[in-house]
Amino acid sequence: MVSDPSQTPPAGPAPGPCPEVSVVVPVFNESGAAPDLAREIAAAFAGWPVEILFVDDCSRDDTRERLAALKAEIPVLRLLAHSVNSGQSRAVRTGVLAARGEIIVTLDGDGQNDPADAPKLVDAL
Repeated sequence: MVSDPSQTPPAGPAPGPCPEVSVVVPVFNESGAAPDLAREIAAAFAGWPVEILFVDDCSRDDTRERLAALKAEIPVLRLLAHSVNSGQSRAVRTGVLAARGEIIVTLDGDGQNDPADAPKLVDAL
C-alpha cells in the first residue's frame, strides 16, 4: 500500500520474473467494473510476461477488497492503494512508478478501453 500518494512506492523487488509489460489501471469506486476488467486484461495478455497493477485511489466502496480477492485467480495482479484520494493522474503515476515492465500500458478503470486492444498496441511497438 502507498500510504502517502506524494511518495514514490517502495522500489524493492517484487516476486517473480520481471515482466515485459505492465498494465496500470487507476480505480476509484469501481467495485462493479474492476474485477471483470482485471479478468479481461488477464485474458487479453494470456501467455505474455505481464503484471497487472490496479491502483485504488482511496475508494469508498469495496473495490480494493474485490480486487484483493482475485489475487489467487490472477497471480500477476498487484494491488496498490492510496490512503488519501488524489485523483486519476496521481494514481497512474503511482502505478507507473511501481511498474517493473519495459512497456507500460495504461487503461481506464471503468472499462472504457477494450483490454483486447492492448496486446495489439504492444505488438506494434
